[in-house]
Amino acid sequence: MAKKRTRANGDGTIFYNESKKLYTARILIGRNPETGKPVMKEFSSRDRATAKEKMKIYLEENPEYNPRADKTALDIYIRKFLYVLKKPIVSAKTLQRYESIYNTHIAETETSKNICPFLYQSMRTVQSTQIREWYGEINESDSTIKLIHIIINGAFKLAFEDRVITYNPAQVIKMKKEEVSEEDVTAVLTSKEQKKLIEALDLNNPVHRLLYFVLGTGLRLGEALPLRWNDFKTIKGERHVIIKRSLSRVKKEDNTYEDVEGDPKTAASKRSVPLPQKLKEEMKNWKHDRKDGLVFPNPKQKEESYIFNKTPARHLAKLCDQCIIVTGN
Repeated sequence: MAKKRTRANGDGTIFYNESKKLYTARILIGRNPETGKPVMKEFSSRDRATAKEKMKIYLEENPEYNPRADKTALDIYIRKFLYVLKKPIVSAKTLQRYESIYNTHIAETETSKNICPFLYQSMRTVQSTQIREWYGEINESDSTIKLIHIIINGAFKLAFEDRVITYNPAQVIKMKKEEVSEEDVTAVLTSKEQKKLIEALDLNNPVHRLLYFVLGTGLRLGEALPLRWNDFKTIKGERHVIIKRSLSRVKKEDNTYEDVEGDPKTAASKRSVPLPQKLKEEMKNWKHDRKDGLVFPNPKQKEESYIFNKTPARHLAKLCDQCIIVTGN
């Protein structure tokens, strides 16, 4: 049976679907680039008010699809910068960091510490002075303001490319160079301290094995955690580990976390690293009979489970207290 349209003034496209026995609100969100056919999004419910409310919430969260929204507003282009430009090319962890900055320091949310005063203003009317004044009012670290600027400048650059604006007011703003204090400098173990640490390791402990491996290869923790036994190759008679993925812990929409494998941090991070002789000899004693092939699996889980990324740091801190700080006294 044909869909029975029961539209009311101001509802937009809302109809009752006889086959589904549901009210459906429908909006146009784009067109298929290959066929040119419209791409629609639907919101269904047993009653009209709920369907309409679902559509309203979606349009508030995605104003670029709202026919009444100002398509030249800064917020529209920030979302395009994040989800059209950046999402396909950055890691999930990097995107999450951008989203955190947007939700905490730019947008109006429950967690907002700062709100951009010209967020809904047409980009054609925003001036460099406004941006500078706002940055000056933000009581945050230079690194946080730099990330805010990356998003704001990125949105204006995208609008310039789309010819929405003829000038990018953010491009002339220079970020302050961060001064590194002694407290911010990462402590590095001396060769004597490293030797004491290695002697204190219990290589029957899977976390200690991970620490030993990282010390011997110089890998980042996120590069070592997802390693599998088939990542080791012999190159010109020398045993290497091939780095081709990295592990990140990403927060999901339901506020839980999941471990996600992705590409290494940079293109240069895809590399082969030779194994020291002592490490090669030690690794001969390590079992690798798990189906998932992980070199450093979580010993508390059976399959496809990584060591929690904060666990090695806790073990390292405890070992340093025991064998370096105490011994040093």
